[in-house]
Amino acid sequence: MKRIFLCLTLLASGCVAGPPAEPLSAARVSSDTWLVITDDGAGTVRSGTPYNEEALAGVAPGVDIRSIQTAKEDTTAWTHAAFINETQAVQFFKSGGTVSEIHGVSQHLKGPNGERIGMSMAQAGVRRRDCRNGNNLWRGMAVCKARGADHVTLVFSIPQYGGPFDRLASSEDLQRAELQRIVWRARS
Repeated sequence: MKRIFLCLTLLASGCVAGPPAEPLSAARVSSDTWLVITDDGAGTVRSGTPYNEEALAGVAPGVDIRSIQTAKEDTTAWTHAAFINETQAVQFFKSGGTVSEIHGVSQHLKGPNGERIGMSMAQAGVRRRDCRNGNNLWRGMAVCKARGADHVTLVFSIPQYGGPFDRLASSEDLQRAELQRIVWRARS
């Protein structure tokens, strides 16, 4: 009876139930941290930071800023990215002349609660009820609010997911979801 109550409690709370989260391994995620994305931004890049290579280079020591084309949720865009040791770490997007979004894409960064690219939803401490189904280019992905951070979302994809793509995946499917992006948006 206690087990049934626990299962019902987990389902009602929107948690992703399942076996305990497996420990992170070097093959799945790095413990080497180049930068942290917080509710304020990343490095010296924050709300109001000018969108130019010099200002963007303040994200972390030793970065190389390069132009890239990448996918946002609703479109593809040419933008700048910071590379560290030839590895793309973050992507910058602008609105007007300032940085409006930062997308963390490398294993070598942390989110506001220690989240790392490659973590499962359980390892990142994310509940299904804090997520929505992605739109357009991110359909079938879970776009989730980071705990205690109003300006950070976490984007999870499910390896070899077969759909449905018109709604958030089931709790069972979300158990396999892996963190792909840590997205910071500037304060409005």
